[in-house]
Amino acid sequence: MSKHSSTSVTVVGHSLGAALAVLDSVYLPLPAGMTFKTVEYGLPRVGNQAVANYVDANVHLTHINKEDPVPVLPGMFLGFVHPAGELHIPNSEEWVARPGQDNPSTECIVGDVPNIFESDESDHDGSYMARAHW
Repeated sequence: MSKHSSTSVTVVGHSLGAALAVLDSVYLPLPAGMTFKTVEYGLPRVGNQAVANYVDANVHLTHINKEDPVPVLPGMFLGFVHPAGELHIPNSEEWVARPGQDNPSTECIVGDVPNIFESDESDHDGSYMARAHW
C-alpha cells in the first residue's frame, strides 16, 4: 500500500465471500491514516448481537440485499444478527437505505423475506449494480 501511496481500502464480497469480508474488515490491521470500507452483496448473518454491535462500532459496512434467501440465514432464532448498514432492493428495484440491525420493515430483508420460502433464489445471482445509487 505504501508503494502506491494508497489511502483507502475497500473490501467487497458476495454470499460466503461477503461473510468472510466482514470478518476480514474486523481483523485486517491497517496503517494509521488509512480509510477502510466494506461493501457486501447477499450477506448472510455472521454473528450474534455482540458481533453485530462490534461491526457497527468498528467497520464502515454497507450490505446490499434483494429478495435473496442467503441474507435471512442463519435464522435469528439461532441468535444470529445482521449489523446495520443495509441497502435493500425490493421488487420496485428502488434502493432503500434501512437503519438499524435486522430492521423488520417490509423495505428490509427481514420484513420483505421473513423466511427462505418467501425468497427468490434467482435474486442471489444479482445483478445488484444495474441501478446502483452511490
